[in-house]
Amino acid sequence: MQVSTVVLLALAACAAAQLGYQSKYPGVDIDSILSNQRVLKSYINCFLEKGPCTPQGREGKKFFPEIYNTNCGKCSDDQKEMVKKVVKAFYSKRKEDWGKIVDKFDPDHKKEKEFLNWAQSS
Repeated sequence: MQVSTVVLLALAACAAAQLGYQSKYPGVDIDSILSNQRVLKSYINCFLEKGPCTPQGREGKKFFPEIYNTNCGKCSDDQKEMVKKVVKAFYSKRKEDWGKIVDKFDPDHKKEKEFLNWAQSS
C-alpha cells in the first residue's frame, strides 16, 4: 500500500480490494511526504475535516478506521511496513496530531495501545 498520510496513519492512500488493499496511486514517496511539513499538515487537516483532501487523502481517510481496527489485517507485508513507518513517525514526531486523529476515529482510545504495539513491532 502506498500510504501518503498517517495512516495515517496510515495516513495512507489505499483502495479496497476483495483480498486486501491495492494502491490507486503507485509511486508515492512516503519519506518525502513525512519530511514535508506543509504537505503533511494538509493530510492531517484532511483527516480531521479541517481542510480539503487530495484523492489520496480521501482514500487514506476512508480506510484508516479499518486499518486501525484490524492492525492492517488486509494489508500485504509491504503495506504493513509502510503503515508502521507512518504510525511510528506520527507517534514520535507529531504526537498532538496523532492524538487528534485517534480522538476522531477512536474517541475512547480503546484500540490505540494495541495498534501502537502492533505498529512498533518488527
